Amino acid sequence: MKWKQKLLASALTASMLLPMLPSQAHMAPATPAVADVPGAWAAGQSPAQIDPNKPVLLFVHGLTSQAKVWYNENDMYDYAYNNGYQTAFINMYDISGTPEDMWKDGELLAAKIKEISQKYGKKLVIIAHSKGGVDTQSALVRYNAYPYVSRVITLSSPHHGSQLADLAYSSWAGWLADLIGSQSPGTSSLQTSYMEYFRSEMAKDADVNKVPFYTMSGDQWSGSSKASYTFGGAYLSVFGSNDGVVTTDSAVLPGSQLIQKGPWNHATVRTGSYTFDLFKPYIGTVSGAVPSPALATSSVTSSVYEDVYQPHVSTDDNTDSSSANGHYYVRGGNYNGTTAETLTVEDNVQSVTLDWISSQPVTSLELISPTGDVQQVQVNAQPDDEIFKDAYHQLAQLNTPIAGDWQVKAISRTSGAYLMTAVFIGSNNQASLNSSLSANTLNMNVQTEGLDHEQTSISYTVDYYDVHGKRIAAPTEQQRSLTSDAVQERIPTPTSGKPSNYVITSDIEGKTDTGAPYKRTLIQSVYVDTNGTTYSHQD
Repeated sequence: MKWKQKLLASALTASMLLPMLPSQAHMAPATPAVADVPGAWAAGQSPAQIDPNKPVLLFVHGLTSQAKVWYNENDMYDYAYNNGYQTAFINMYDISGTPEDMWKDGELLAAKIKEISQKYGKKLVIIAHSKGGVDTQSALVRYNAYPYVSRVITLSSPHHGSQLADLAYSSWAGWLADLIGSQSPGTSSLQTSYMEYFRSEMAKDADVNKVPFYTMSGDQWSGSSKASYTFGGAYLSVFGSNDGVVTTDSAVLPGSQLIQKGPWNHATVRTGSYTFDLFKPYIGTVSGAVPSPALATSSVTSSVYEDVYQPHVSTDDNTDSSSANGHYYVRGGNYNGTTAETLTVEDNVQSVTLDWISSQPVTSLELISPTGDVQQVQVNAQPDDEIFKDAYHQLAQLNTPIAGDWQVKAISRTSGAYLMTAVFIGSNNQASLNSSLSANTLNMNVQTEGLDHEQTSISYTVDYYDVHGKRIAAPTEQQRSLTSDAVQERIPTPTSGKPSNYVITSDIEGKTDTGAPYKRTLIQSVYVDTNGTTYSHQD
């Protein structure tokens, strides 16, 4: 009888654990054959019994991705099939190797939405991951595809851009970005300033609310096996909770309904066993109807976040302001063999997350403390497949580091380019920068906390890009001592009457009140439209 009691107890324990684990799909449908060209799409295997009241699910991928992300090493397609849905999968311009902006992707997607809807003879529900959600809104609103779609569910879409895109266009990242091609029109369009412009364009369009949007976002970047998420998560943590690529704040779309913010990274949020059962109640029917009980499940309307995101557009005098806080330090350049950078750590820093990003894997990475102690970092370079696609990450963590100048020494067998990022946790010292752009005058106001203001200086570079992310003028470089809080500089207007992006990379150097050296980097993006109106994001 004891073995029966043990067996019953084991069964009860297992049944109690089941709800905590991702549910499993039952059958694997045939793999779709989507051609490797922009706009190519393919239908998934149809269920044995087709419910005419169930819409077709069109899956739209994100930046640098492709259609197969939904079914190769992902059970999202399996879940859709086993729940009785017809499916379709599409490749955007990313498949060509050059991601495009939301306008070009949106125009392509709009034509295919109409084609797919007419093929099936019913409306679609779009499940979009990352930038795919931005492309989808462009397709529905600007390119009038809304009659063919009943609703949209976005999974960690950067509706307000990503600060990682701002970083890719900073002066320190240019060396690396040129080699790996990360400065694409698609990446450029995800800069936080440009996305504020996009948001304003959507808001003034009469079709913006024709199709309801539902959003999901992740906040669990730590513990990921992907180095790109660990790097991105640490960097974005300065700006709030995130999934390693997109902050949860950015994933909130004005006028949409938040289904749930959960413990997912940028990959698991688009994985069927993690999220399909959560957004399934919001798919609805071909008529767009959704059972009312579903809307009461784990849902919060985006109005809760009205105080988090407001468009930051220019005032009547065509000025706009943005701000950045100094919790990170960035350096970059070319290398040929051995390269070293100095990492300055002030007193009372709890930890520093360091990432050495390079166009080729390094063979050795050393951290040399101010006292000369050498810490050999175990080399385990991992490739990025997001914003810095095809670059390699080498991560290191400094816990309760000694104050002073550390040396970061990298050795590689080949030449290339690198970007070093360091995120500081627990520092009581902070510099912040407020900037505004009026006509061609840049105004910056630097605030310091815990720093000796008279011994603090600022060096800054302004890079100029066109709307597609191509450089249109030589950078402007200046260095100033902070004799006062205000810095004003005349900067050229590179192409009068044409839209452009100004990316301001500022380096703050000084000393704390206790005399310890202090260095930080501040990166800001400002978009100027054809009318000279400026847009920026305020952190």
